[in-house]
Amino acid sequence: MISKIFAISGAVAVLTLAGCAATQPNIDAAHTGNAQLKTSLGSGVAEPTLDTNGHEISAAVRAGLIDAFDQQAKKAGVKVGPSGVPVKITVTDYAARSGVARVLLGVFAGRDHIKATVNVGDASFEVEDEAHSTINGIDVVAEDVGIEAANGVAKLAGLSVGQ
Repeated sequence: MISKIFAISGAVAVLTLAGCAATQPNIDAAHTGNAQLKTSLGSGVAEPTLDTNGHEISAAVRAGLIDAFDQQAKKAGVKVGPSGVPVKITVTDYAARSGVARVLLGVFAGRDHIKATVNVGDASFEVEDEAHSTINGIDVVAEDVGIEAANGVAKLAGLSVGQ
């Protein structure tokens, strides 16, 4: 009986904390851009613009994504400044649970999700993250997408990428 309680408790804990935090994008060779892009990226990138593509995204979520991009880019060695290569993040899929539903219903409330295409010069790649837990919400998802986008730019620049 006690082992059954521990098993159920463990399963609940895993489901509660479960979320996706993959911050390394897959960039296929066909979308890495030309050789000149890598050189241009050495001089840095502009702060990303966010195209919500018709999705209603709060100012806090936008700011969290852009701030996470800026911090991770700097950590990876990519300069961010006004004269850098333009970076555009276009949201292609977006879902956000209300905070109340997330806390009260947890995994049964659905998921928070952001999927986007990142365009840097003539290169592009997809970034995506989601959360099903009661703890992680859309703010954490936005941060992970920003980090993944910055890591993709660093990869395009030929820099080593950390978490």
